[in-house]
Amino acid sequence: MNILTLIKIPLITSVLLLTGCIDGFEKHLQDAISLYGERKDQYSEQTNGATDVLFERLILTETLLLPVAKTYDARAYPFTEQGIAIIQNDFVAMDDNRGFDYPLPPAAELTAELEQQAQDIIQSLFTIDGQDAFAVSDTVNSVLRSIAAFEHRHNVYLPMSKHLIESLGYGALHSLYYRCDSDNKTYRLGQDLMALQLLAIKIGNPLDYDRAANIFHQQRVGVLLNDLPHIPFLQEYDQYIMNDKDRLQHCLQAF
Repeated sequence: MNILTLIKIPLITSVLLLTGCIDGFEKHLQDAISLYGERKDQYSEQTNGATDVLFERLILTETLLLPVAKTYDARAYPFTEQGIAIIQNDFVAMDDNRGFDYPLPPAAELTAELEQQAQDIIQSLFTIDGQDAFAVSDTVNSVLRSIAAFEHRHNVYLPMSKHLIESLGYGALHSLYYRCDSDNKTYRLGQDLMALQLLAIKIGNPLDYDRAANIFHQQRVGVLLNDLPHIPFLQEYDQYIMNDKDRLQHCLQAF
């Protein structure tokens, strides 16, 4: 048995033992899989099965992420034991969604031209330093406000794009507080979560989901829009700007 194997065994064991010790990333995915399964059946009745493929894709994606989520939860565990809720507080409860029956006015078509305009807005996330949580938080705020204006102007919805971008900003913003509270010990984990979420937006192309959902939005069926949970990034960002940004910048100058 070589040295690498000896190192891997306790690492893998610790991940398995710590799985489920915190309600974090893995719990969020498990709850999402459960909710999507329920909504798949509900929407299937409403659309004669037309929404099944979309929800099957969602469930598969979340299932494939479970092993990754377990490692993040395991890495977060020592910090949560010290009262620093990194990862644990970076994912919101899935039941904080609008509900299957929430009324939806008919949307307009998300044309190829509009989709390109939306992609141009999202693309600004990849023109900044993705390792700078201050810059990521600021850019997410700007992008989300641009998307909201875009949706209002064109009467379309981009729920999956907004969800992933909100999640990115939520974790990035929180990471600044965790770093100060931990004397920068949470830095690497916060950076890795931010990188993972940026990658999910870049290669996952959430606009694909929004395009698929738009067909149903035009029929007043709230696929994704009524299913994804509210992430209070914008509210927390406003509080951060008013109360905490200067303090956090001063705190983190030492690192």
